[in-house]
Amino acid sequence: MGRNQVYCCICGGPFLEPGTREDEPGEWLYHPTLWTTVHDAKDGVELDMYKWELGMYTYDLIDPVDDSQRRVLEQEATYQEHNVFLISESGENVPAFHVVGNESPLYLAVYSQYSQLVQRFISSRPEAHDVFQISDKDKVSSVKQLWKVIFTRLPASGRGFTYNIDHPTRYYGITSLHLIEWELDNNPLVSKYIEADLIKVPQLTECILDNLEPDASGIRSEEASTDLEDQDWWFNKLITKKELPWLWDLDEDLVHKKQRTGDWNWELLVKKLSGPDIYRPEDETLRLPLGLRNRQRIWKCIEDARLGDIQRQIGPPHLGFAVPMQGNLWDGYTPKSQQSTA
Repeated sequence: MGRNQVYCCICGGPFLEPGTREDEPGEWLYHPTLWTTVHDAKDGVELDMYKWELGMYTYDLIDPVDDSQRRVLEQEATYQEHNVFLISESGENVPAFHVVGNESPLYLAVYSQYSQLVQRFISSRPEAHDVFQISDKDKVSSVKQLWKVIFTRLPASGRGFTYNIDHPTRYYGITSLHLIEWELDNNPLVSKYIEADLIKVPQLTECILDNLEPDASGIRSEEASTDLEDQDWWFNKLITKKELPWLWDLDEDLVHKKQRTGDWNWELLVKKLSGPDIYRPEDETLRLPLGLRNRQRIWKCIEDARLGDIQRQIGPPHLGFAVPMQGNLWDGYTPKSQQSTA
């Protein structure tokens, strides 16, 4: 492994070569999907071709067609080594984040699990726009728009491969780990955090309900407001998931059953679940599984995505190496979506 290792462009986690840790936690880190763009043609669908602009250090689409004729194609693959992926269907070996020669298709490498996570995020948006066009102020509302945002982050390289793509928050701390030889055993806390399954979280609902506190009459937490809204209103916010769409798999039957057992402070629970730091493994406001914390981190990474949130590099590329972070491992930079417009 080491510095030639490739990292997911949605969450910043490492792709592992098959056979490294089979049948162990984190097995889903072996399963990448390559995203590329295609367009309608006379004989069916053709791959879009991209080129590297000499002297500009950017990638551009060759012979662009109407965006309505284009879409994002997701292909299952296997990570080999040194930024080589084997596409399962075609048997072709291709690199990610890099144009080969004068022109070639361009592939973005993500974990296969994230197709579901991205679709869940898009479903949570008030409106879905199945187009590539997106303003620099809007959240993504389609896979096409997420492709476009990540494409604009690419540090285009004409010589040498790019192994990881920058993110406005450094993936909330993960990019700092790209500067060392990544081994899951090097840092036990980070290893368990990264390898925890974020889709199938064991006993997710039970773990959340374990954080419920009694709603003692006359005793209100400082984190809870006055009785402007009753607890049933906050309960409904939790159960409908509109406030917390990343909890799509919350078991409503279990939550209703818990509600019938007493008077509970649903307001405090919802507000804590909405807190800005619950993605951090060391956060003490709630007791949550690491897989759920990692899910919330990645949800935030998608939610932060804005067109132009990473300035494309001008000048020779640094072969994809990240800039060292300062401060706490989990600290990130303020994303464009949260920066003041004043």
